[in-house]
Amino acid sequence: MENFFGNFPQYGKNISTLWKTALPVLMFVAVARAERTDGKRQGLTPAGIERLGMWCEFMPYAEVEGYLPALAEYDCELILHVERESFGDPDFPRLLRAAEQAGVGVDAWLLLPYEEHLYVGQASVASVRNLARRAADFFEKHHLKVRAFVFDCEPSPLLGAELFAAARRGNLKKLAGIVRRELDAEAFERDTAEINALIAELRGRGYAVDGAANRAFLDAQSRGNVALEDGLNAPVSAVGWDALSFITYRYGASALDYVAMLNRYASLARRLYGERAALDVGLLGDYDGIPENAERAALFGGEEEFMAYLRGMRSVYDLEEAVGVVLGCGVRRVNLYALDGAATSVAGVENWLKAARRAVPRSGAARWTPLRSVRYGAMGALTEKLFRWWTGGSEKTHGPLAIRQPAPGAGERQP
Repeated sequence: MENFFGNFPQYGKNISTLWKTALPVLMFVAVARAERTDGKRQGLTPAGIERLGMWCEFMPYAEVEGYLPALAEYDCELILHVERESFGDPDFPRLLRAAEQAGVGVDAWLLLPYEEHLYVGQASVASVRNLARRAADFFEKHHLKVRAFVFDCEPSPLLGAELFAAARRGNLKKLAGIVRRELDAEAFERDTAEINALIAELRGRGYAVDGAANRAFLDAQSRGNVALEDGLNAPVSAVGWDALSFITYRYGASALDYVAMLNRYASLARRLYGERAALDVGLLGDYDGIPENAERAALFGGEEEFMAYLRGMRSVYDLEEAVGVVLGCGVRRVNLYALDGAATSVAGVENWLKAARRAVPRSGAARWTPLRSVRYGAMGALTEKLFRWWTGGSEKTHGPLAIRQPAPGAGERQP
C-alpha cells in the first residue's frame, strides 16, 4: 500500500497535467512552510539508535530461529508476523522461547488474511480484537515472553485496489468518489474509540502497543487534517500508541531522493510524535522472489508495477546513510524491513544489522538536498490539498487534529 500512496501522481495524463500546473505554486508554499529539519534547532541532541527492530513478514518460524544470534549480537528486536495459523504451529512457541533465551525481544505483529483487509483499520476492528485476545491468551497460557503488540494501521488492500485502478486510468472523478464514499466522521470516531479500548485492554494485561502507518498521513497531520485517515479507513493520530513508526521505504527512489524523503518524514514524525516516533527503513534486498508478494500483486491488480517496487537496497552503505539521516532528525527508533529480504541478500543479515548500528547522525547540512527536499515538501502539500479539494475532508468535517498520548502504566509483562 505504501508504494501506491507514495507514488500515485504518476498515473494518468490528467494527474500529470495537474502536477505541472500546481507544482510551482506548491513548491513556493512548501518553502514558505518548511518544517525545521535541523535537530539542534528543535532542541534535540542527536544520538545513536535507542531501539532497533527488524520486521519479519513471511519467513517460517523455524527459519527465523537461525537468525536469533545475529539479532542478539546487534541488540535488534524482532517484529514477528502473527496470524491465526501461528497458534497451531509448534515452531511458533519454540521460536519465542528461543528468542527469550537468546535475549532477543519480540513484538507480535498482527496480520489478518488478505480478504479480511490484512491490516488494522476500520473494516477490521472486530477481527483484530479477536486475534489480539487470542494471542494474549496464548502467550500467557504458555508463559511466552512478548514485549508488545504491533498494529499496522494501513489502508485495506481491498480499498487500495479500487484506488489504484482509478489512479492508473487517470480517472480523478472516480478516485475522489471512492475516498469521499469512505468519509464518515461519526463512524471514524466510533472505530477509533474501539481501537483505543482494545489497546487499553492489552496494556492492562502488561503489553505495550505500537503502531505503524503510511508516511502520507504525516503530510496531512502536519497541516492539521485528520480526515485523510478516515478516507483511507486507518485511524492513527487519535490512537494512544506507545510508539508509532512511519513506513518510509526507498522502492525505486535514487539514493539522494531517499535522503530527502527520510529527512522530511523523520522530521515530521519527530515534530508531531516526539520520542514516540519511529521510522521504518528499507527495503533490504529483494522481495520479488517471495511467493506471497506475487499472490498479493495479482489480487491488488498491480502486476508488474507492483513487483517492480519490490527491488530493494543492495548496499549496506545505503542503509548506513539512511539510518544516519533518521538519527540526525532526532528519531532514535528505527525498524528495518525486513528479515525476509536481508536473509536472502548477498550482504546477509549480520552486515545489514552492523550497518544500522554503525550509523551516526547526519547534520542538517549533510542531509539537506535543496531541490529534492523542496520537491518532497511540494508533493506532500499537493497530496493534502488535492484531498481537501476533491473530497471536502478537513477540520470542518472532522474537527481539529488531536494527537493522543498513551495512558501511563504499560510495561513488559513478566511471564
